[in-house]
Amino acid sequence: MRKLSLVTFFLLMPGALLRGESPVTIRFAGEAWFLDPFVKTNSVPEFERKMGIHVELIRKNHEALLSELGENSNRTPYDLILMRHRFLGKLVAADLLQPIESLLADPTLHDSHFDPDHVLFDNLWRELSGWKTAVYGFPFTDLTMYVCYRRDFMENQHEKAQFKARYHRDLAPPKTWEEYLQLAEFFTRPNDGLYGTYIQGREHVALWYEWLNFAYSFGGNVLDTRHGWEYGDIVVNSPSNVAATREYLKLIAFSPPDTLEYNWDGAQKALQQGRVFMGLLWNDQTPFLEDPSVSKVAGKVGYALIPSATRRPFSQLEGWTYLIPKESKHPREAYQFMEWALSRDVQVQHTLNGGSSVRRETYDDPRVKNIPYTSAFVASVPVAVPKPTIPESAQITEVMKRGLYAIVTGKQSPEEGLDGMAVEIQKTLGAKARLRYPVKTTSKN
Repeated sequence: MRKLSLVTFFLLMPGALLRGESPVTIRFAGEAWFLDPFVKTNSVPEFERKMGIHVELIRKNHEALLSELGENSNRTPYDLILMRHRFLGKLVAADLLQPIESLLADPTLHDSHFDPDHVLFDNLWRELSGWKTAVYGFPFTDLTMYVCYRRDFMENQHEKAQFKARYHRDLAPPKTWEEYLQLAEFFTRPNDGLYGTYIQGREHVALWYEWLNFAYSFGGNVLDTRHGWEYGDIVVNSPSNVAATREYLKLIAFSPPDTLEYNWDGAQKALQQGRVFMGLLWNDQTPFLEDPSVSKVAGKVGYALIPSATRRPFSQLEGWTYLIPKESKHPREAYQFMEWALSRDVQVQHTLNGGSSVRRETYDDPRVKNIPYTSAFVASVPVAVPKPTIPESAQITEVMKRGLYAIVTGKQSPEEGLDGMAVEIQKTLGAKARLRYPVKTTSKN
């Protein structure tokens, strides 16, 4: 081992320790699901040793954290938080966050080799952590959804022959919804305890997210915008969304009887237990399909982009982002933690442990390339569709969740339900957005 000179030792020593001060402690709050990988990979102690900064991990549900940030209390403030990106506008409007441009430009903090516009997937960075022209942090993780299907069934020679005889095409991952429905029909075998697919039909945010895949695939959306922070015409009741919703409802016929009780947990279990041939699932859930301790189908699953009715590929753009609260006592140290967390080695380790890095070169690592769902994730990045991050995004989500539940349970037709959602969203946004399509029904959600 090369010995350091005394001068070099002191140059490398963190400033607080040089001055004989106690190390700074940054308080980092977020959901346990996302903080636990830091513990699992034992990465935080490495940062503490390198930087001389202590990190206190605080496991806090994001809804409780949102509520707490808006309170005027005597609590100890947080220095860094993890938050769903769609709440960014709400936090910015409430003046609860610090932009990071000045920290990014500070040569005493910023590593000149870390150029986020080139190191990160740029469309993800700006959408997940930016608001208009300001940037408030860096992405922690990108989330999208895939088709997860039984690859072992797809490769079975008997199944291949039977499928081709029935549908006059090769058994292959679906690229259109017609192909998806054929697969769902073919593999629906109730007497064998097997169904072709599912829907996440509970009155839950999972229903909204799943339906969005159909809307995007038909060229639809909720608001007509290019970026999440923009206001645009309300298009939720467009003809394309009506068609998408009708297609979505067709899946119920090939789903387990309890599909209207599923949220994302129910969907994951149905795949893990081998109850369904395929379904749409979030990428942060797919590691649990590959874990033989909890999954009967580990090593038997394939992953593909979700079918498109327009033949144009797409994916969901969803994620969690690091943000520095305005009340932070140690924003400089919090910024240093963010840059360190996005370093190559840390990102590789987190991805190998079930995360999804927003750093490009992570996916050059042979170990990451070997993960079964990596190719599907990489293909999803350039075609990701932003969702609203405006301050009213939470209210829009609630409107969609209730309205879609009324549709999947048969209480309203797609036209009635989507018209009702359009009216409710217009009431929420007021003069900020107009209805593009006329409302033909007046039923309430």
